[in-house]
Amino acid sequence: MFKKISLGLVFSAGLFVFSVSSAQAANHSCIVLGGTALANAVSETELVGALTGSFAGGARAKITAQRETATGLSMDMEHYFLNDKGGLLNTNDVAKLTAIPGKDKTYMLEINYHIQNASGRFEGYKGSFQSKGLIDLGAGTVVLRYNGEICK
Repeated sequence: MFKKISLGLVFSAGLFVFSVSSAQAANHSCIVLGGTALANAVSETELVGALTGSFAGGARAKITAQRETATGLSMDMEHYFLNDKGGLLNTNDVAKLTAIPGKDKTYMLEINYHIQNASGRFEGYKGSFQSKGLIDLGAGTVVLRYNGEICK
């Protein structure tokens, strides 16, 4: 009798855990991000860009601080990404610029974006994503590829 009750409790507990796990999985979703960006400086500290892919729309970037490093520059930045489906992401980031020998004011660019606020299509999503590309500070232009995954 005790063995039957124990097996019944174990089976019931297993069903409960499976039900809770299924409910949590239903509330957990991720979006794979990917695309390109072409941006132009509108001032010494602000850029605007056109994006393809997950952010088919536009972006605004603001440089909030800049430091020289052994290999180039480091910039603290804030971004706003908009897409054509009503989504908005606001990020705070650090951009790493690595000087390209023989190319004055041209740098390899790496950015890790950390989500601060999300709305519309991106409501509730958290996490980070990244990009790599080129920035020409003389011309005020940027071309990059972004990718990653954000989840809620």
